[in-house]
Amino acid sequence: MAKMLDGPVPNGARSVSWPWYHHTLTTELTVDARKLLEQYSKIPPEDIESHIYRIRDKAWGVFPWPCVGEFWFLSFGLAKHPLYHTMVLPRLISGDSLLDLGACLGQDLRKCVFDGAPPDRLYASDLFVEYEDLSYELWRDRESFPNHFFADDVLSDNDTFMQGNLMMKLGPGQTDMIVINMFLHLFDYCNQMKVVTRILRLLSHKPGSIVLGSQAGVVEPIEQPLKPPFDKTQDGEKRTIFRHSPESFTRMWEDAGKAAGVPLRPIVCEFQKSEVIEASAPGMDTGLAAEEKKPFTADDLFSRASTTRPKVVSQSGPETGRLYFSVIRS
Repeated sequence: MAKMLDGPVPNGARSVSWPWYHHTLTTELTVDARKLLEQYSKIPPEDIESHIYRIRDKAWGVFPWPCVGEFWFLSFGLAKHPLYHTMVLPRLISGDSLLDLGACLGQDLRKCVFDGAPPDRLYASDLFVEYEDLSYELWRDRESFPNHFFADDVLSDNDTFMQGNLMMKLGPGQTDMIVINMFLHLFDYCNQMKVVTRILRLLSHKPGSIVLGSQAGVVEPIEQPLKPPFDKTQDGEKRTIFRHSPESFTRMWEDAGKAAGVPLRPIVCEFQKSEVIEASAPGMDTGLAAEEKKPFTADDLFSRASTTRPKVVSQSGPETGRLYFSVIRS
């Protein structure tokens, strides 16, 4: 996130008047989220909403990510992955390790534990060290969940990264499963390549080790400028992000595997259109709600204009959805 956060918080970004700062909970407090807060965190039902608001505002004070304003820390992205029940949970139960990169408040790891995974080999990493204490405060499990949070910047220069927490404390080639949910699409293409190459360096050398997750995707790849307040660096340089189609996302991982010297099986990348996600049953924790329920979505942060491929953008903008992917070492 170095390119996203190369200076102080942009002027005005912490204002609660932005459309992605939701003042009241609506569909975000799903059945799954409430169950975890009641049964795992032991929070009385009548106290849950006030507890969520208090933690959200503390997280907003750390950095005003739109996902924080929208309560996305109540959404369990890993549990929605097609391989969660068939591969991830069984491997965790049998003793494999898992790193959640870009973990925010650790919601996916707590869902794993709630679903039966032992916590001993679950690890979290994010840019902000403050998220460690906030995650314990949110889930109220400081005594039972291990202190496995590694604050680090995967976009730092090479010397800094090599001496950082991920490489020094977790170690290269040591992690059986690495999860990246709604993370890579924060960056332009060059920085995405940098991140995925470093992820492959952290991945275990054992055949079958896997990187999996999800991110915002499009039918046709496009580079998009960001809108205010995140549109420029401290030096005034315009920021862009690259949004992938399944084909371009697959090519990027193949190129990263060659660059890192990591042999990969054929990559699986599934595009799920927004209308399919929006059609999910009421109460289902999809992570992408229908427009009539949530007037703002993360897509509203991106300009409809393309900086490199104007022909792929329709008048109403690119066709968006969610990419679910798995990258397995051969």
